[in-house]
Amino acid sequence: MHHLSRRSFIKSTTAASSGLFLIPDFLKNVPSNRLNVAVIGVGGRGQANWSKIPKENIVALCDVDDKRAAAGYKIFPNTRKFKDFRVMFDQMSKEIDAVIISTPDHTHFAATMIAMELGMHVYVEKPLAHNVWQLRALKKAAKHYKIVSQMGNQGHTTNGIRLIKEWYDQGILGEVREVHAWHGTFNFAPGNYFTKPETFPPSVDPVPDYLDWNLWLGPALFKPFNNAYAP
Repeated sequence: MHHLSRRSFIKSTTAASSGLFLIPDFLKNVPSNRLNVAVIGVGGRGQANWSKIPKENIVALCDVDDKRAAAGYKIFPNTRKFKDFRVMFDQMSKEIDAVIISTPDHTHFAATMIAMELGMHVYVEKPLAHNVWQLRALKKAAKHYKIVSQMGNQGHTTNGIRLIKEWYDQGILGEVREVHAWHGTFNFAPGNYFTKPETFPPSVDPVPDYLDWNLWLGPALFKPFNNAYAP
């Protein structure tokens, strides 16, 4: 594994507010121990993630949408920028310690698997993958390549969840036969999340000049662009 001396100290504990892994206090601000982090998906949720690690080295930014990534590009004017994460991995595989993946759901598996195969630690947003086979493949890869990985499900990083798991692992709860769970219904204002296309099947809209639609689709089947897909 590359850069073991810098990576071995990474802990898998997380910040409940951000979901990102924490670096132990005694290692913070030590130049030789700063992580070289690549960000795939710079705008939106990606910005919420990379902004939580200001003391690490952001060495690469990758986004198919120049408009959404503009704020991040402005903050890191000298950081290398890419549209295709495959090109980024190919050119910078020896320079990256960890990757934050905050892309649309359908590209999570591909980007995560490539990163782990290169020995990079990974934080990836939920959902982790599209099916059970992909999930099992990622689990095996994380174990095989001995890397730290985390899916960004912030609600499951709290102390209460960890305590229940410890009780279960130690047999304190006995045989669990039924679990009751609930959540409050969120009343999202219009426009906060994806809106439905005005017609179905969706109309074909012109692709904005700031978006690489083919790279946005990634491994997904080709679909003509519609503004509802990538607002």
